[in-house]
Amino acid sequence: MDRFFKSTSWSPILTSSLILGGLTLVIKVLGYFEKLILAYYFGTSYEIDVYNVVVAIVFSVFIIFREVVEPGFLHAFLKALNLKDIPGAWKLFRVFFRGIGIITLVLTAFCFFFPAQIVDLFAPGFTWEKRALAINLLKITFPASIFLSLTALTNITLNARKQFALPNMGDIIFKICILLTLVILYKHLGIYAAGIGFLIGALLKLVFHLIWLYKGLIRQEAAYATLYLKETWKLSWPLLIGVLFSQISTLIDNVFASYQQEGAISALSYAKKLVDLPVLIFPYILSVVVFPYFSELAIAKQKESLTDLLSKSLSWITLIFLPLSIYFYLFSYELTALIFKRGAFDEHSTLLTALPLKYYAIGMIFFAIETILVIYYFAHSNTKTPIFVGILSVLENIILTIILIQFFGYVGIAMALVISKATKNIVLLWLLKDLVTIDFQKVQIFLFKLMITFSLTLSSMLGIRWLLPAWGESTVSRMSYLAMMLFACSIIYVSGLWISKFDRKSLW
Repeated sequence: MDRFFKSTSWSPILTSSLILGGLTLVIKVLGYFEKLILAYYFGTSYEIDVYNVVVAIVFSVFIIFREVVEPGFLHAFLKALNLKDIPGAWKLFRVFFRGIGIITLVLTAFCFFFPAQIVDLFAPGFTWEKRALAINLLKITFPASIFLSLTALTNITLNARKQFALPNMGDIIFKICILLTLVILYKHLGIYAAGIGFLIGALLKLVFHLIWLYKGLIRQEAAYATLYLKETWKLSWPLLIGVLFSQISTLIDNVFASYQQEGAISALSYAKKLVDLPVLIFPYILSVVVFPYFSELAIAKQKESLTDLLSKSLSWITLIFLPLSIYFYLFSYELTALIFKRGAFDEHSTLLTALPLKYYAIGMIFFAIETILVIYYFAHSNTKTPIFVGILSVLENIILTIILIQFFGYVGIAMALVISKATKNIVLLWLLKDLVTIDFQKVQIFLFKLMITFSLTLSSMLGIRWLLPAWGESTVSRMSYLAMMLFACSIIYVSGLWISKFDRKSLW
């Protein structure tokens, strides 16, 4: 273990992760201020339901390009750099930049002329008032998909050059624009202020990235980049199918939620935002940093180092997120009330949000390790396996959603997502046996000790939760209570690790 942390591959990962951790924390704080302001102004009203649907449509376009472009482009871009073909690498960048720009321009034109059809497709349960607002807001916001999709390319290019902090700084600019525009223009424009801020922020984010890539962009173009393009397409076409299925699943969730009670869409969005905070602070940052290292080690065929890096990443994520899932599950109401309960976000909105949060909390470990597992396959130029498993997971999610909403209402959407994510991760972990040499005895010992610790922590916290209910309704009381419960959960968890004789040798 000590040898691993002192190795040349892990030290820069830790350093970069710490820097990214600080920047990501700033981004998440800004993101939560955005949610707080939206919750304060609109609560779980129909305006925020509409805004969340429209933003989900725009982000779906961005996510499709991000998930398709990043793995294939990164592999080819790094290969060109390793071959000292700098002009060829930047030629590849220009080809992708033009292609993404043209496709998103066409999509934006279609959205401008046929917004009603898009709204009816992704939110068929909207009333006339919601539908009219969604059509207008979509026209304003959808052009942001052009700029955001292009930042998917600039993001991964900056990461490939080990300039990990710059993409996050672009996200900070994006969030600040939304916040400022919303606060300044809310009284005059209402929810439209958030849409305008979203558009301006996306543009400024792209401009910021291009400033830092300017030197590479003015390099003399290579005559050909056909070899790199073919390799990129070979890796990317399975991703295109998989990501389309994934985004269809997200948008279908909104379709089902649009038929539920008012506020269901925003309640699910607020709850998922709370769960995403710890997931994006550690696992996502780690995945951003280790992806180039995974790719370089895979290209160099250093299997032992790859396996070591993967096992340590998965082990630490599991250790960190096990107590967090218990904490979020037991104190879902208190967390929701502390963060959102003010202004238009009343007791009804709090209860509406706390319930799906409880179920999302169960899936925190699966949300956390999924990214690491997927990029490990991608680093081996294996995009087909995670995509095929992902497609099956999406189908499972849709089927489960149809079944569960009949019994649990909008909460069934959260339950279906957690179950499908768990299935996907279990299958991907099992299929790793084809890529790495797994010491199953060591894994069993790891999981056994972890289950002992989990059982001890959960039973102890249930007892404490029963003996010490929440102290009061004030912000100070809630903060004090939640801080004490987090401290107690941490102490019990660490004690459980000690009782189960968990040490560094217990890691995979």
